[in-house]
Amino acid sequence: MNQEFLRELCEAPAVASNEGRVRDVLRKYCGPFAPKPVYDGLGSMIYTQEGEGPSVMLAAHMDEVGFLVRSVSSQGMLMVLPVGSVRTFSRFMQEVVVTTADGRSYRGILNAEYDNGKKEATGLYVDLGQDSAREIAELGIRPGDMVTFSSGFHEYGNGRFAARALDDRAGCFCMGELMKRMAGKVHKNRLSYAFTSSEEVGTRGAKTAARVVEPDVCFVLDVACNGSEFVRDHTNNRQLGKGPMIVHYDKTVVSNRRLVELVRRSAEELDIPVQDDMFLNGGTDGGVLHQDGAGHPTVVLGIPTRYGHSPYSIGCYRDMEQMVDLLERVLDRLDAQAYRKMGFEAENDEL
Repeated sequence: MNQEFLRELCEAPAVASNEGRVRDVLRKYCGPFAPKPVYDGLGSMIYTQEGEGPSVMLAAHMDEVGFLVRSVSSQGMLMVLPVGSVRTFSRFMQEVVVTTADGRSYRGILNAEYDNGKKEATGLYVDLGQDSAREIAELGIRPGDMVTFSSGFHEYGNGRFAARALDDRAGCFCMGELMKRMAGKVHKNRLSYAFTSSEEVGTRGAKTAARVVEPDVCFVLDVACNGSEFVRDHTNNRQLGKGPMIVHYDKTVVSNRRLVELVRRSAEELDIPVQDDMFLNGGTDGGVLHQDGAGHPTVVLGIPTRYGHSPYSIGCYRDMEQMVDLLERVLDRLDAQAYRKMGFEAENDEL
């Protein structure tokens, strides 16, 4: 697996509707393995490897949680608005990067006030060490500019690493690695790899990307972390090093049962452990994909991490490699006949 590819993905700043730098990285590493990509109107980027079988859409979102500059105070402080659900205590005393419309970057300190009554951070601002709005204007910073955590990529030496934006650059990375494998073989399907925009603000890019792809079946790659890292029992199905996750349920979609079983059988054939998970809060791109058109069989697969929606998350290379192995086997098994069994017409054959 190309670890430099993952590093560059995680270090590219990209909140919703500002994913240009992630697209640049994806073009660099994925471009050799499929024809020129197409785009939807929101910025989702779609590579397709042609085949004669069903149209299979794989989706992972490019955007991360972060902030936008809302206004500039007379003291030169940038008042910012969260984009996506940034963890409450990740809003205090964190180094961030402000990226202007023309690509200039400035480091500063994100801070806020804590409202004890509401138990939340209020009045979020970024301090760039300036003293006036005029100085900020001279830097070229304007309302609407993107603000992201400045976290770098760090190897831990045990097959694990810490990085920003693993939600969902981990999914983008796995799709890119899968593209490379599938490019070298004859496959039965039309494979579309949709790197979607604006998931963190309402799964918007997946909805528009599906109209470009016109899929028959959908696979969604996302990540999840547990609430406490001191819990390592049956209630935590998001553990590092325990394999990919089958997400049976989230607030927006229930994964197609026949598709789930195809994934499970493929994992058993490869002796890959899987974790059976359900999201009690939040949703994924699967929420809009399974409702596109007349509806599509959809399964959500997860990569376990620690500490999501914060300056750093921790991931495991083995989990991601197993995810790529698993998807490769699933796509090898998914042909027209297998796809027909996903639909409800197959119930007639069972009578």
